[in-house]
Amino acid sequence: MDDYVANFPEDIVNEILLRCPVKSLLRYKCACKNWYALIITPKFIQQHLKKNRSPLQLLIYNIGDALDDSCPMTLISEENSQTFLGMKYVIGYVDGLFLMEGEINSATCCALWNPATREVRSLHVPSPITYYSPNFGLGIDPLTNDYKVVYFLPYEAAVYSCRRDSWRVFKIEDFDKPPLFDKEMCRTYGTAYLNGNYYWLLMKNDINTILLFNFGKEMFEEIEGPDLDPKFPYVYALGMMLLDDSIAILNKKVFENFDYDIWVMIQPGVWNKLITFQSSPRIISCCDSSLILVTRASRLFSYNVQTNKTRYLGFQHWRLQNDAASGHTGVFYYKESLITIKQQEDEKLDH
Repeated sequence: MDDYVANFPEDIVNEILLRCPVKSLLRYKCACKNWYALIITPKFIQQHLKKNRSPLQLLIYNIGDALDDSCPMTLISEENSQTFLGMKYVIGYVDGLFLMEGEINSATCCALWNPATREVRSLHVPSPITYYSPNFGLGIDPLTNDYKVVYFLPYEAAVYSCRRDSWRVFKIEDFDKPPLFDKEMCRTYGTAYLNGNYYWLLMKNDINTILLFNFGKEMFEEIEGPDLDPKFPYVYALGMMLLDDSIAILNKKVFENFDYDIWVMIQPGVWNKLITFQSSPRIISCCDSSLILVTRASRLFSYNVQTNKTRYLGFQHWRLQNDAASGHTGVFYYKESLITIKQQEDEKLDH
């Protein structure tokens, strides 16, 4: 195989490989030594991330019983699925990477995960977390390409750097003006990461606040949410999402079963209502300019808020109807990558 491939100019081979899907490249690594040496280089991995135009992939996971530590998190969107003991939630995604969160022996645990390459990197939180549920975020420092994980609790916060392989801990007394870490966090649909910042929608006493974390400066900041229309006082915020490269908030009218609106952030603290729409299917995720919906027949559809068109995503599974009491199902529509996160000393979480 090596002799046959040697007849092709290197630049042509490189351009062909850059346009191949991740799963194909993982097979090609075993076909030729030269290809293997090329595919694992950081330069090729970054070029492939930018140039590859392979279709987005569905990632759907299920927790059979959220209160049972022995019940693993299972991927139901692929035939040869991975399972993860103790993991309960998936947070994502950035450059094909996800963060898994859960509990093992009643203590919080988390791990970075690349579903395409099946690499897992266990992250041991700096101090045991047993009585609170931390709010996590995943992102990257755009200047250094350093992937980072952040979490906050009522009494502290911490950020993990893949490059440093260590946590930096912030005690609440370290802040000149302590962020409102004690607020209730609303749901995130898909991801809420954009341009080096991760965003959370927080609520306390019916007042919404946006909290962001800048992965480059490693700093928290609070910004104002949208001023809702006083004609419709009975509106509550469901959660936050990334919609068409803009941070957005999904709202629902209390006394209208199917009425929603979406507000997008034009600049920090400045919001604009994008659309008001009706939807009977449950909104479960978001990708690009589309909301991901699940019908009563457990089918996945996308609804493009720009074109007002729906499309069947070719997936149906009875687990999509699970509620919080009987476990839950999470859905992501994402771009695969070759980004490597593996460490030799990582624990084996997958089976």
